[in-house]
Amino acid sequence: MNDHPTINNPSFQACEDAIGLVARRLSGVPQQEVLLTRLYFHVQGYLTDYFNAGLKEHGINDTIWMALMMLYTRPDETVYPSDLSESLAFSRTNATRVVDDLVGQGWAVREACADDRRKTRLILTPAGRAFIENLMPSRHAHMSELWNAFSDTEKVAMESLLRKLLAQLGG
Repeated sequence: MNDHPTINNPSFQACEDAIGLVARRLSGVPQQEVLLTRLYFHVQGYLTDYFNAGLKEHGINDTIWMALMMLYTRPDETVYPSDLSESLAFSRTNATRVVDDLVGQGWAVREACADDRRKTRLILTPAGRAFIENLMPSRHAHMSELWNAFSDTEKVAMESLLRKLLAQLGG
């Protein structure tokens, strides 16, 4: 299946072997497609672990960081929890948990919407802004470290392919 693997990873070998076995036992198995899908999920787990490890010392995880970044990048530093849920692909329940964490840490406050009292806005606090801005340099270094083995051409190609996959999935 892999006529020219560049890098073999022992952590994925059992999965790759299983895919090969199924393909040998059953005709018509889309072996390359199954491999790509399983490899993506495998990498995703390691990627999540990588980012969470870099955030653990600050008492947060990537989910909290992305919610903070969403707040920080809004022109008014305000977001509705439902938008947070949709933009970051969280369930509503998980979004509520994240909002509770942000408020509990003092990084955000809830405010009833003046137009619709049933809606609540989440607003970044000065403490939240300071936390983000203090953490940003280490996050940039962590991100650069992850991608330093890739050339600019490889990064552009990967971005293009991942965007194509996202479009294929309807995202």
